Amino acid sequence: MGKRARDDSTDHISRRADQISRREFFRKSLSLTTALGASSLIAGSAVKSEIADALESATLAGLGGSVGNPSPSPAPRPSVSRHLSRATVILARKSDRGGDLQAFYRLLINSSLKRLAKTERPEDAWAGFFKPDDVVAIKVNTITGRVLSTSPALVSVIAAGLMSCGVRPNKIIVWDRASSELSAAGFRVNLAKEGPLCFGTDATSAGYETSPTILGAVGSCFSRIVTEKATALINVPILREHSAAGVSIALKNNYGAIHNPNKYHADGCSPFVADVNTHPDLKKKTRLVICDALKVQFHSGPGYKPKWLSDFGGVLISADPVALDTVGTEQIDKLRKTAGLRSLGEERRYPRYLSVASDGSHALGISDRSLIDVTTMEPA
Repeated sequence: MGKRARDDSTDHISRRADQISRREFFRKSLSLTTALGASSLIAGSAVKSEIADALESATLAGLGGSVGNPSPSPAPRPSVSRHLSRATVILARKSDRGGDLQAFYRLLINSSLKRLAKTERPEDAWAGFFKPDDVVAIKVNTITGRVLSTSPALVSVIAAGLMSCGVRPNKIIVWDRASSELSAAGFRVNLAKEGPLCFGTDATSAGYETSPTILGAVGSCFSRIVTEKATALINVPILREHSAAGVSIALKNNYGAIHNPNKYHADGCSPFVADVNTHPDLKKKTRLVICDALKVQFHSGPGYKPKWLSDFGGVLISADPVALDTVGTEQIDKLRKTAGLRSLGEERRYPRYLSVASDGSHALGISDRSLIDVTTMEPA
């Protein structure tokens, strides 16, 4: 789908939102506003001009869904599904990654998941989080292109892990907001029945819900990949500093699930990042967060700035997105200190939405560092 078509689609959604009573829509608003051959994901291809026709005819077996109610309504608060007394984050790094990036990620992921799930075999660890009948959507971050995006090699390892516990390839969806951005970051857009599948929310077979959901200070249309297609989610962000939000890791990665993220960058993106993540489907379906920390942008983000880029060589894994973001922020501050920069707190840019995300009304996870157990490992 071309840029103009995407822009027209976005404008159409925005016009629908504008037709709704602004007082009702923003009544709580606080501010303006891819069997897997691993190489099939890694070898990117340009999105062809006929992609819209292919998308329209593609059959995503068992992934259909109905269109939402045309009028906005507040989403119900789900009961808390994750254990909130303590959280565990695994930080795995390896200084020598060799020439096989996929083998590097496989070692880190398998070792970390076994530790997190307390299993002897990686396939048993995957089976502890996902069932064979799950439809698993893997949310990557591709907005910065090949230079600083979720690695296709990492996603290939994750997809292989899911298949090892019985998830069928065509029930795995690698996604972000736009198919063109996925392609530019090295992913191969895949719309066929054979999987894993890979496409953006802008695909005709996906799209955004037609009416906004109100969550605290946020009123947004969410990706139907999240709300209708997936039964389980894996959040695969990158680790980077963000000039407006402080950091952009797991929680902010879900800005890619809404049609209007540009409206929610004021006040350090707080409480907006936390509010977006309270959507029942994001909150209840997210099973794992696997943060790609191969390279870390620790200053002057979110764009690619090589002067402030660390060859970190790691991953962070947790079932708790708030705890992972808290530990990720800590790692960014350590890199900043090493580079002679002030901490985010000293610059009054520490992500305030982390404490909001952990409060009683959001209950998304743990931000209190004393309640987060961090296991640091270097697999051999």
